[in-house]
Amino acid sequence: MIEAFHFLRPLWLLSLPLILLVWWLVRRRDGRSTRGAAFLAPHLREALTIDRDATARLRAIDGVALVMLCLAVATAGPSWTQQLSPWFREAAPLVVAVEVSDSMRSNELLPTRLDRARYEVLDVVEARTGSRTALIVYAGSAHVVMPPTNDAAVLKTFLESLDPAIMPVPGNSAAAVLPVAARLLGEDGARSTILFVNDGFDNSAIPALARFSEAAGAPGLVTLVVGRDEGGVALLPDGSPALGPTGARVDTRIDPGPLRRAEREARVPVVRATADAADTRALLRHIASQQLAARDPDARWEDRGWLALWPALLLSLLWFRRGWTMRW
Repeated sequence: MIEAFHFLRPLWLLSLPLILLVWWLVRRRDGRSTRGAAFLAPHLREALTIDRDATARLRAIDGVALVMLCLAVATAGPSWTQQLSPWFREAAPLVVAVEVSDSMRSNELLPTRLDRARYEVLDVVEARTGSRTALIVYAGSAHVVMPPTNDAAVLKTFLESLDPAIMPVPGNSAAAVLPVAARLLGEDGARSTILFVNDGFDNSAIPALARFSEAAGAPGLVTLVVGRDEGGVALLPDGSPALGPTGARVDTRIDPGPLRRAEREARVPVVRATADAADTRALLRHIASQQLAARDPDARWEDRGWLALWPALLLSLLWFRRGWTMRW
């Protein structure tokens, strides 16, 4: 934000020295008007002086100067964010890669992690009205469920049908998503984002994520982790616990180590699912930042000068004080 900060109409900043000069001249004049009182006896000076403490506190000219400074800054048009053009934003699809493994049956988030993942994806899709979203599912392999579409109703139908039983290969191979997503995005990759919705990464996937994120024109990566670190019990539809290859119950604990590696080595932001909309807002910020990084040629800088109007309005309330007048 600091690097992007600039003024849309910087010539208005030339009024700042003029405002300060006027403030200094008026302050200096008011100070001279009280010097003659120094020749009076102290008890007479105290009795004859009106508003004796004026020099020791805020004067009307101070309020006027501050208001004018705020208005000058507002008129100059400070800006540090861009407003993407609608076509650019809608042309940048989001690829949602949902992990559909037995660990996503865990019930520490009711009804299950997979159900919570559906709700989270729908919240993101609804917040991106008009933009295209593709859906990929993965376990030991990755498969396209829906190519980029702006039809949220169709996407919801496919999300509701997801179940680990349909996956041909068990596992948790996030790396298998990357080439599939890259083919889907094509030339839109640089301004697009791949959103992983899972309960963590395997350490084996981190090198592939790092190489992918470092490539020129690569899509942005972000992950939404659904579940608690302590895990729960993964239950099959009939109510029995899901079993792993060794015959033991599926371990649903989330290992924070690979998540930290993903953030550090592959620069993949990790967002934890929350009960409120904070996780959705965080995901949308990461998606928007990827689009901004792609540099929309038609993007317009947003005029944030209105923020400086609030302190000006608050300072103008001083004129409701009794005896608060400005003499030029």
